[in-house]
Amino acid sequence: MSSQECVKQKWKEWLTDFGGRRSDSMVSSASFQALRTCDKTASSESYRPLVESINNEFPNTRVIPFPFNVGQEDETLVLIDEVLNAFGRLDVWVCSSGLLGPPSIQDTTPADLQRCLEAHSVAPFFALKHAPAAMGKLTEKKSYPNAAPKTQKYGSIIVIGSVASTYGGCWGPAYTMTAHAALGVVRSGVAVLKGTGVRINCISPGQIDVGVDLKGTDMRGMTLQFPPASLQTQQMQETSIGLERAGRPQEVARVAGFLASGFSSYISGSNLVVDGGLSRLGNSPNHRRLIIHLCVHTTTPSMTSQHPLSGAAGSSQVEQTCKDYGLLPAEFRELQERAKAAKSTAYCPYSQFRVGATILTAAGEFVDGANVENASYPVGTCAERVAFGKAVTEGKKEFKAVAVSTDIAPPASPCGMCRQL
Repeated sequence: MSSQECVKQKWKEWLTDFGGRRSDSMVSSASFQALRTCDKTASSESYRPLVESINNEFPNTRVIPFPFNVGQEDETLVLIDEVLNAFGRLDVWVCSSGLLGPPSIQDTTPADLQRCLEAHSVAPFFALKHAPAAMGKLTEKKSYPNAAPKTQKYGSIIVIGSVASTYGGCWGPAYTMTAHAALGVVRSGVAVLKGTGVRINCISPGQIDVGVDLKGTDMRGMTLQFPPASLQTQQMQETSIGLERAGRPQEVARVAGFLASGFSSYISGSNLVVDGGLSRLGNSPNHRRLIIHLCVHTTTPSMTSQHPLSGAAGSSQVEQTCKDYGLLPAEFRELQERAKAAKSTAYCPYSQFRVGATILTAAGEFVDGANVENASYPVGTCAERVAFGKAVTEGKKEFKAVAVSTDIAPPASPCGMCRQL
């Protein structure tokens, strides 16, 4: 298996037939009559430990491996027919197929793009197209454990996607694009499902520990691509995730159980983000710009000596800044020292107002700049713009943070010209 596929290793579909439980009943593992795990490339033997574990803990639950290709419409129809022939009903369809694809657009072939589309969005599309009719089938009480008649039409389609459905910069363009497409299937499905009694929702997990070590992952073609191995470190998780840890697969499964149950009976077309608060902190190093104002001193622009933040208050401020914005302490210190040093190179003979800036790129490189004044031009070139211009001309186009060092207190905010970049 290629390294690009290391995190989401297999294409899976879970079809679940509730053991006769009505949609307004609580969902638990014991209430499932059949859980079909489908993987075209894997043998049934690979699921034997899962099957035995669930059967031992919940005797009324059966796990039935059923291989099929999630991107093939005819195979989807065959699977639905098998479910109806065996149980006479279909209540819940959980689609969790996934494929990372190449990390860069240069490495993405048409075939790669097609495979990502099939895994992320074509599979949910076929579920939306064909599962509702099966979910509308009514049936009398069957003979399997927990059986009950189905006397009304209902069902739940659950698409397990990724936080890549909500922003860019999460792995390669193919992954991000097709994750957005999966969410599009969910949102468009609300109108499609009107009058059927079937709901459709999406779960977008963030960093989930699936037992795959990212060390040694092929990072070729990547600059800011996600996920680098550093995200698995405890320090990075504590600084970038609200709950300060990666999620567990069971925590995603519980959300799926909620969406499958009657507790979510008035939820449709929603996207439940399960990321421990990472996206709300705005700490993703892949898409967050951070401006740190360092070295505040006098209230007038003068050539004063510089002193780094010190004492309990300064130390606390540094620690909080690192925590808030996903910086390592070493990165903060390097930004601080380099910005101060860059300020000493400023050319400002008219205003005597020195500004230094240091950019930290997504690849961990530092780029320095200082303000430059020109007597024939009414606006000088700010330090941030110099640094960004230098970085861009060197091919660096993804940034994690920028530190600005000035001679005044409170520090002056950027003029806004650099935002044109």
